[in-house]
Amino acid sequence: MTADQPPFERHHRTAQALVSTFQEALEPQFTAKGVLSREEFTRAMGLMMAHWPSVLPLFASICQSCTASSCGGCGGGTGAMGEEPPQIGAGGRRRDFVTRLMVSALRTRLPDSMDPITGASFPQVILPGLQSTLTALFYEKEWEAMNASVIALFNRLGTDRDAEVWQRLAHEETLAVLADTPFIRVMLRFRQFHQQRQTFIRRMTDQLRERHFVFAEEHFQTLFDALFGRLRDGLRTELGRARTDIQYGEGTAEALLRIFDQFDKHRLEQSVPVRVLGGRQMPRPMLAQRSMLGSTPAAKRR
Repeated sequence: MTADQPPFERHHRTAQALVSTFQEALEPQFTAKGVLSREEFTRAMGLMMAHWPSVLPLFASICQSCTASSCGGCGGGTGAMGEEPPQIGAGGRRRDFVTRLMVSALRTRLPDSMDPITGASFPQVILPGLQSTLTALFYEKEWEAMNASVIALFNRLGTDRDAEVWQRLAHEETLAVLADTPFIRVMLRFRQFHQQRQTFIRRMTDQLRERHFVFAEEHFQTLFDALFGRLRDGLRTELGRARTDIQYGEGTAEALLRIFDQFDKHRLEQSVPVRVLGGRQMPRPMLAQRSMLGSTPAAKRR
């Protein structure tokens, strides 16, 4: 055992040894009683061991509190070159690190664009409203637990700079699994997609009212794609879906696929122009425009 081996790797190896011992202990019992055939038992254990590397992040989470407190247990508390990585705390003005992680994903995936009416820069203009809207999706204790996990993630990475975070996560599969956790939990809040999409858009518009920015359907679609689009890659194959269920809980892959299906169908519907009087076609009105149209006498008669 090397002195610089992270504790969660030792936990991981220990648990693997325990499962192997469990297999050796039970095999004679199954052989004698015939409750389960050897082939079935061997296949079940083979599947478990085949997926074993994917459970490493669960053991990494055991040491989150240790890592966050910089006790030095994980690799001696030093960076790749023996330097002390910057430690991030939850104090001061910066407290919401879940939103911070998501904003870093937006900044690396969305180029800035200028709103022609207000002159505001998107997505920068929506960030205050995004923080408030995201936190409203969860109970306070849930958000605090997610926040603690993201703090531990930043400390493991040794940086909170947007570009560096995602460059390092691209080469650190174990940490990438931890980084995807808050994105998946937020996306799962859209199981009732249409209702929750409308609620999200209305809440964002309310939050951004003082900035004179209307958060419209097109903004929601862009935001949804930027935050969750990369999760599609892990759902394309049966093996990927199995790994998603192992890493994030049984049924997670199916739930994510259903949300993506609803999102894709809605986006397709929104791309189809509507017909108006005279047979002309025009783009569908934005959500904010629909509420204004709905207050007119003609709309009420309809």
